Amino acid sequence: MQFQSDIHRRTFLARSGLNIGAAALTSLLASDAVAAPGGLQQQSGVGKMEVLHHPPRAKAVIFLCLAGGPSHLETFDHKPVLSEQDGKEMPESITAGQPIAQLQGKKLLCLGPRKPFRRFGECGTEISEHFTRLGSLADRFTIIRSMVTEQINHDPAHTFMNCGTALSGRPSMGAWVTYGLGSEADDLPGFVVMTSKLGRNPQPIAARQWHSGFLPGQFQGVEFSTSGAPVHYVQNPAGVSDLHQRDVIQTVAALEQHRLTAIHDPDVATRIRQYELAFRMQTSVPQLADLSGETAETLALYGEEPG
Repeated sequence: MQFQSDIHRRTFLARSGLNIGAAALTSLLASDAVAAPGGLQQQSGVGKMEVLHHPPRAKAVIFLCLAGGPSHLETFDHKPVLSEQDGKEMPESITAGQPIAQLQGKKLLCLGPRKPFRRFGECGTEISEHFTRLGSLADRFTIIRSMVTEQINHDPAHTFMNCGTALSGRPSMGAWVTYGLGSEADDLPGFVVMTSKLGRNPQPIAARQWHSGFLPGQFQGVEFSTSGAPVHYVQNPAGVSDLHQRDVIQTVAALEQHRLTAIHDPDVATRIRQYELAFRMQTSVPQLADLSGETAETLALYGEEPG
């Protein structure tokens, strides 16, 4: 991958769809390819980027997409002039030519933050007094305030946030990261999605926003349920042993491999890998979801109690 030296940082971050991933996940360590039964090389640990832009440090990232969350103007993005203009009519110099949609023809008043901002930590980062506990950790995290968008409606804004563009059909951020950097886990997906289930509208983010787009399907996010079994069909059907299921998967993989050799369709290769990963997940996912081995101290950090 080559970049022109004069490309602006904001342009690169917006267009790449890697605005969080490229900055935080360039550190994943590519593991050796594992030979999968059926003759196809398992590529879960190998990404397409042979040379990383930064020395490896982090091995994983948790990206929280807070659809419907509090405004940046009420949290981490202090606008002193907005506070001064609170309750006053918004100047036409700001609204002229802007896509204000259903607000056309209405009187627009400025609304300042409901709580004041103050500086936290040695870095002096301005954070709302809504978050005094978070503010006490200000020296341990970074706030990026340079990203902007012209999307004012929810769905295209969510798409922009997750895919780097408001147009549907592009690969999501997690898909790009998994494609470029790979994953250390051969028995779990490199890109896992967990959705919210609370409130009147359980899930405001469309599934296409963790899709692989035009990348191979193996790089799309795998959704874990927030209740019950994390993944559907993680247990064998009644009367089906692991050995029998292994035989079925190997037979299907052999047929798919024959088809792949004949037509060279990458979707066939993706299906083979998905079958293999699904089989391995029947062992790895229950172990992953088993919290019985966690200490009381660890559970307390998440507001849980043993048992």
